[in-house]
Amino acid sequence: MIFSSCEKSGLATSRLDRFTEHFKLLGSKGRKLTEQWQSLKVAHELLENGWGLYLGKQEEQSLERQGKLDFINVTVRFFPDVMVFIQEGEKRHKSQKISFGAKTPDGKPSYLDYSLKLPPRSLTEFSRWVYRFMGSAQFLTPKELVEKHKQAAQELLARYL
Repeated sequence: MIFSSCEKSGLATSRLDRFTEHFKLLGSKGRKLTEQWQSLKVAHELLENGWGLYLGKQEEQSLERQGKLDFINVTVRFFPDVMVFIQEGEKRHKSQKISFGAKTPDGKPSYLDYSLKLPPRSLTEFSRWVYRFMGSAQFLTPKELVEKHKQAAQELLARYL
């Protein structure tokens, strides 16, 4: 569900899941339909720019919408076990680029690099997605995500030692 915070005028997403019998729609002051459509349009733009459902705080949303927020270049190298799956998602994100590594003797690429630009608010959700492929993925940029992924891999390994 996408909702607008009346106090802060920011947008957010949330899940209702199994709480439907506890959810009550309260009366509202009311907004014009055009204002509601405009908020929905903004929410879609934020969702399209980011990764996942987190739309960020109101300040971030404002800077992003004004074009004053620096997006972060992220590159992840995926290895053969998951490359077919990554290739299938040719439209996961509007800024994504996929490039292939050197070919192996059997003529298949040895890896693929998946690059995209994300707002800072999306790095956590994107990282969670990459962690699904823990042993077949390696962050190349930014340094912050390289270190976080390396730390997560070391912690995983330590559990098995």
